[in-house]
Amino acid sequence: MTEATPITPEKTSVRLSAHDEAPRPSLLRRAIDNPVIIKELRGLMRGRRAFLLLTGYIAVISIFIGLVYISLQAQSSFTQSDPQFRQGVGKAIFGAVVLLELLLVSFIAPALTSGAITAERERQTFDLLRTTLISARSLVFGKLGAALVYLLLLIFAALPIQSLAFLLGGVGLAELLISGLLLVVTALFFSALGLFFSSFLRRTLASTVTSYGAIVVSYIALGLAFFLVIFLNLPYVTNNQTAEIALALALWAMISTNPMLTAIISEVILIEDQSIFYTTSMLGSINFPLPSPWIPFTILYLAVTALMILLSIYFVNRPDRS
Repeated sequence: MTEATPITPEKTSVRLSAHDEAPRPSLLRRAIDNPVIIKELRGLMRGRRAFLLLTGYIAVISIFIGLVYISLQAQSSFTQSDPQFRQGVGKAIFGAVVLLELLLVSFIAPALTSGAITAERERQTFDLLRTTLISARSLVFGKLGAALVYLLLLIFAALPIQSLAFLLGGVGLAELLISGLLLVVTALFFSALGLFFSSFLRRTLASTVTSYGAIVVSYIALGLAFFLVIFLNLPYVTNNQTAEIALALALWAMISTNPMLTAIISEVILIEDQSIFYTTSMLGSINFPLPSPWIPFTILYLAVTALMILLSIYFVNRPDRS
């Protein structure tokens, strides 16, 4: 009899080709799988603060729009069924909602992110987070993503109020898309602003005060400078072609760095020039094309937002010296 030889499994090497490699998760999947954004959203939505803030946000917009509607109704009667007046009321309601949303989002966004990193340091949990497998990039994007998701909830919650303008008429698709873009870019910018100061500074109070100080400069100082240049300097430069061009570019730069001025002037250009992309200078007799303010505003704010996110990641990744 012959001895049975043991059967040994052959060693096979499996090589994954480029087509067989596991696909990289999408950006949405990576955001959903981020443990920081899940933890922040759960903590934010479980408390009473989120619902009280949402209720107050809708209440302020509703009361303000009600006052606008009543004041416009007092100027004329709806019994005449004047389509032009109805369209004017629709535009006024839509514009008032967008401007109020821009103002509220700008002040709510830093409140959600100005203590994102500093609060971890004050609770002495920042070092524990840094010892985990969570990278500085995941930490920053998680904090920023949670705040942005809640701000998007606030923006979409006001859509039923904006729909009143569509019932009255006078609002087109271009206005809706541009206003939505301005709201999202503004929310992202001021959220990144609060997160930047939170990663750079050590205390929540200092981060919050600095963030709101930057907002005041953005809204009040630039807006005041815009009107001062118009009413004080314009009569003295209309005879100088070079100064007129320089003034036009300076005014356009001031407009394009202020969310509310950007929304107002973009709407004016859309109504008067019937264009959403460019206009000509209205100073003096010189006419040259200028982009509609929402275009440089979007490019500038997204670029600065990306820079602040990169700096936030750097400051979070930097070892503490204290």
